[in-house]
Amino acid sequence: MSRRALLISISFLAAICLTAALVQAWQQRARNSLRPAELFNVVWSQIAAFRADDYASAYQQVSTGFQERFTITSFTDLARSEYPLLCQADRVEFGPVHWDGMHAIVPVYFFLADGEVAPCLYSLVQEDSLWKIDSLKVQKRWPAGRRLDGMRS
Repeated sequence: MSRRALLISISFLAAICLTAALVQAWQQRARNSLRPAELFNVVWSQIAAFRADDYASAYQQVSTGFQERFTITSFTDLARSEYPLLCQADRVEFGPVHWDGMHAIVPVYFFLADGEVAPCLYSLVQEDSLWKIDSLKVQKRWPAGRRLDGMRS
């Protein structure tokens, strides 16, 4: 390889690395400027819609990818059969937001009347500057009386 070709190759690789670093910095700045309340509001909107039996409104909170996999009818059936705890919870609390690529992962804790806690992981994705729910994973319930991490005041 000639010296000129080597310099061009090295310059090309340096440009790719610089571009990647700039994109990463832009993404991190966008994440840092995001108020978690924006994500929490999307989740709250869906919970409120479920509690009101307004599955059409709840369906509007899900991502395009989710809507491609589930019709509103199948979404309604899924919500009624798999997520009844969303309507039964006495209290709902949110955990700290984590990132998995372009997805914001929001832990949500549903406190049930019997004292159990049903932890869930919501995955949200941004579509056209709006946050949408891409998935919901219900975790194993925690028994009544289990101490939760965090500060108490």
